[in-house]
Amino acid sequence: MPQRIFEQYAPGDRVEITFPDEDRDAWQPAEVLRREPPGIWVLAADGREWFMTNTYRIRHQRNDKPQITQI
Repeated sequence: MPQRIFEQYAPGDRVEITFPDEDRDAWQPAEVLRREPPGIWVLAADGREWFMTNTYRIRHQRNDKPQITQI
């Protein structure tokens, strides 16, 4: 059985998120803030928090991407 999103990502993990349906199809850096089953809260580089409940729009950050310095 696949892991649930809150089992795959831990607070402090650097991730990338995207919102293709809102004309923001580029992946942007973010950081996992906390687990709150059935999902996780992430902080985007623009300072907004998002609640993610599935893995379609989130992935672990690649090493060649800039990291968030705001938090």
